[in-house]
Formats: sequence, C-alpha cells, structure tokens
Amino acid sequence: MVDQFCQNCKGKFHIEDADIEFYKKMDVPLPTFCPDCRFQRRLSYLNIRNLYSRKLSYSEKSVISIYSPDKNFNIVEDKDWYSDKYDFTNFGKDYDFHKPFFLQFRELMEQVPLPHLQRQYSTFENSDYCNAASGLKNCYLVFSADLDQDCYYGYSLEEAKDCMDVIFTNKSELCYEGVNLKNCYNCLFCEDLEGSNGMIFCRDCVGCNDCFGSIGLRQKSYYIFNKPYSKEEYQKKIAEFKMSSWSSYQKIKKEVEEFFLSVPRKFIHGRNNLNVEGDYVYQSKNVQESFMVEKAEDCKFTHLLRYLTTGTNNSYDYTMYGCGAELIYESAWCGLNIHNLKFSLWNYGSSDLEYCFGCHYSTNLFGCIGLQHKKYCILNKQYTEDEYKALLPKIKEQMKNIPYKDKKGNIYRYGEFFPNELSPFDYNQTLAQEFCPITKEESLNQNYGWYENKERVIGDFTHWKDLADDIESVDDRVLTKPILCKAYEENSAVALRHNCSQIFKIIPQELGLYRKMGVPLPRYCPNTRCYQKLKQLNPFKLWQRECTCKATTHGHPDMCDKIFETSYKPDRKEMVHCEECYLKEVY
Repeated sequence: MVDQFCQNCKGKFHIEDADIEFYKKMDVPLPTFCPDCRFQRRLSYLNIRNLYSRKLSYSEKSVISIYSPDKNFNIVEDKDWYSDKYDFTNFGKDYDFHKPFFLQFRELMEQVPLPHLQRQYSTFENSDYCNAASGLKNCYLVFSADLDQDCYYGYSLEEAKDCMDVIFTNKSELCYEGVNLKNCYNCLFCEDLEGSNGMIFCRDCVGCNDCFGSIGLRQKSYYIFNKPYSKEEYQKKIAEFKMSSWSSYQKIKKEVEEFFLSVPRKFIHGRNNLNVEGDYVYQSKNVQESFMVEKAEDCKFTHLLRYLTTGTNNSYDYTMYGCGAELIYESAWCGLNIHNLKFSLWNYGSSDLEYCFGCHYSTNLFGCIGLQHKKYCILNKQYTEDEYKALLPKIKEQMKNIPYKDKKGNIYRYGEFFPNELSPFDYNQTLAQEFCPITKEESLNQNYGWYENKERVIGDFTHWKDLADDIESVDDRVLTKPILCKAYEENSAVALRHNCSQIFKIIPQELGLYRKMGVPLPRYCPNTRCYQKLKQLNPFKLWQRECTCKATTHGHPDMCDKIFETSYKPDRKEMVHCEECYLKEVY
C-alpha cells in the first residue's frame, strides 16, 4: 500500500496493492488526486441538464444548447455534426512538443465543431428539450435517458412511460416524484422500490402492492405505516388522506418522514451483490467505493453505471454510462461496448482511446475530438499505424517533462484527467454542482468558473401561493402564465446555486398527468424539484459506523458489535443496521 497526499485538497489517501496492479495493467502512473477530487474533476466536464438559448456559429439560427451563449465554441446543429458535412480531420494539428498537451487540446476544442446537444437525435420524436438521451417519444426536459415515452422532468430514466419528476427510474409507468424505482407502476412520492404497484409515500419496498407511508416491506399489500389492513379498510383510509391537496400533501409528507426514522435502515442500498462496498449497488461482484451501479464486476471508484445485456468490468474512476464497458480508467459518459479507454469523455462503441472527446466507433486515438469511425489519429491529424505507434510514446514523455500547471499550482502530467479550469462549462453548469455542490465564492477561488443566471422574475406571473390548493379546483387558465418558484422567493441566493429557473410553466401534458394521478400542482420549478430529489439520495461517500441494533433476540447481547462502511453519515438520525440485523427486522 502507498500513502499519497492529494494535490488538490491536500488530504491523505491510500493506494492499495490491488489498485497498483490495476494501474500497471492500464499502463498509467499512480494518481496524484484523491478519489473524491478525481470524481469532482470528471463531473466538472459534464453538463447534462442545463440548457441555454444561443445562436449557431455559422448562422443566425437560435437553438437550445448545453453551451451557454458566453462560451466561444464552434457550435453546429447535432444533425449536421453526425452527418458527412464535416471532416473533423481537416481540423487536425501537428503536435507541438514545446507546449503542454492540455493547452493544445483546449485550442482544438475551440475550433472543432461541437453539437448543440449531445443526443441521438435521429431516435427522437417530439422531444426537443432533452439531452444525453436516445429513443425518446413525446418527452420534455428528460435527461440521461433511453427508450422513454410521454415522460416529463426526468433524470436517468430507462424504458419509462407516463412518468414525471422521477430520477434513476427503470422500466416503470405512471410514477410521480420518485427516486430509484425499478419495474414499478402507479407509484407516487416513493423511493427505493422494485417490482411494486400502487404505492404512495413508501420506501425500500420490494414486490409490494397498495401500501401507504411504509418502509422495509417485502411482498405485502394493503399496509399503512407498516400496519396491515383489509382491502376495504385500506381504500377507505387512503381516501381520507386527500392526496389531491397541497396542504394535505405537506402534512402527510412530514408525518411519513418522522415515521421512517423509527424503522431500521440497511447500511447499503443494494440487492443481489457479492463483496461490494458503496451504495445503490445492484447485481454486482467485487466492487468497491462505487455508487449507483448495476451489473458491475471488479470495479472501484465508479458511479452512475447502467447495463443493457452486459455491464461494466475491470474499471476504476469511471463515471456515467457503462452498458458493455471493460478496462476503463478516469473517464466519464463513455459506454456501449467500449474497451481500454483512458482520460476520455463522451465516447460510444470505441476502444483504445486516450484523452478523447466525442469520438464514436473509433479506435487508437489520442487527444482527438469528434472523430467517428477513425483510427490512428492524434489531435485529429491522421497518421499511419506505424507513425502513430512511434509518436505516441514521445508525446507521453513530453507530457511528463512539460506538464500543464493550473492556477492553483496543480501539476497535470500524463496520467491526469483534464484540468477543471479548462472545462467547456462553468462549475454550476455541470453535474459537479449537483453531486459536489459548492458556493459561487468557493468555485471562483478554485478557478472553476461560475455562470451568472439572469433575472427572470419580470412581467406577469402567478405567485405560487395563489395556486389552487386542490388539483380538482385547477382549471386550464393555469397554463397561460408562468409561476413564481417557491424556492426562489424564500432564498434566491441559495436557489440559484442549484440553477433554480425562478419561474416555470405548466404544460398541458403535465397538467393532464396531475389530474390523472390526483396530485396537487407543484410549487417549485423543475430544476429545484430535481435538486430536491438528488438530495434525497445518500451522498456518494462512505463513513465507518457501528450497527445500531439493540434487539437481544437477534443473537447478540446488548448492542450489535458489527462495524461497516456506509453512506449514512454518523450524525444522521436514522437507525442503520448491518445486513443480518436488518433482515430480521424487515416485514
């Protein structure tokens, strides 16, 4: 084991013997940033949900783009970017051995055409305001999603239909305000559910039907606050809760949250795992310090990875996507049958890439942007196989001898991911602000940049307090004017940190779902609602805790003495149990 001090945060971190073996296999030097700073650095290059109106580079046409109008990039329509209109090797450059690589890469990024959105546009139908997605039909403000229909305000959705305000949801239908749902139908205000129907305000339930305010249930029906009822009693009681009322919803939500604190939690969100450490890990084996991953094996420091027919194997420091990925290191938003990618971003179906961005179905590239079905290129310049193999070691050696130095004094040689300060986005435009939030002052002090949102609360709008309390009293006039976001009115400075849109509109399809589901109108804008749901997730970080079980009937005297790593911070109020004690508590 090697002890190391992080260049960025100065904290101490450990590099295990197994980690060193992986780095040798990938032929990379040991990292000089700690795992948390490496994660934050990758996220600072990913803008998934923030959209802006801007003009294209070669016309006066306005488009909705992930690149804000103040960013000086060559922005083109994505349909042109994917077509044969551009030969990106025409932007190729000779490698300059007197200049740091990262500066050369940034200069190339400012010249090569970039698509206004990063999506598979040809599979979209009536889903213009969506990004990082494919196979969408009639969707609006849905991000990081595939094969969804009639969904609104979603993040990380797979095969969902008629869902609204849900995140990390797969193969579900008619769900609202949900977090981490799998194979669910008609579930409202729920979290961590699988294979369940007709659930309201429930958490950590599997194979359940028609339950309310319950937690930790397995194969149960007609439960309210973990107490069984007959079908007739249940239906009568549910009607009394009057879920169509905003004021009633607020009261019930508080009551449910208080009840949940009285029921033990399992130290990890996960099922069907073997030898895993992290949280929100499913069907995985030999996975360490990883979060929100499924079907992963022999991985460490990985996040937000999905699977289709295959998952992710033998990868470190890999964030977002998966779906057939192997030997990936320090990369983000890469996937779909990829192999041996290092220090790269947004690459599909490729292999043997290093420091590449937006290079799909390509192989043997270094420092390239936008190349598709290409091989043996460096900084977008075409080489022969022999020329490529001869030049590459010289470039890596030059990166060691002439490194990039950022404004904080951090040194970037070969083996480091792209510097934060060279990102095409400001910090609060990226996933970094969602999973590693900081203030404007902190961002500017670290030279990350900060995008200033313009004042939008002007003109005629409806105050959130003036909305009808009950959905049954709402008429179509609510569609005609924007609504003031409750979060912005209460604390505008805090709200703008998570990119509160200040005002928002209700669209007709959305209103139809509220009426169908019998739920009140929201008082918060979509960005704030997404932020609130992300806050419901446990942080992607681990602490050491002791099991809180005191039940002597569980085979231990007094308190259980098991110690584990968990994402429940020690000062949180929840009772957190080891797996053995938890299994003896679930219903």
